Amino acid sequence: MELIYIGDKFYHESSTIMFSIYTVEGIRSNWGQVSRALEQGESVHIRPAIESEIIFYEQKLKEIKKSLHAEES
Repeated sequence: MELIYIGDKFYHESSTIMFSIYTVEGIRSNWGQVSRALEQGESVHIRPAIESEIIFYEQKLKEIKKSLHAEES
């Protein structure tokens, strides 16, 4: 399992729509999936997101926040 860690801020600021870890392919993952993979003997590699990945997820967060604020109006 190859994952990137983008940070807990994304989870909190997106009202839990985003997660703090994603696969390198961009699929949400979570700590429960990490735990299950390890229990099944699978190797798990988690690395910090690189700048271009953070920029991508920051844009997603911005869109989610905009959508959430529109729903509140």
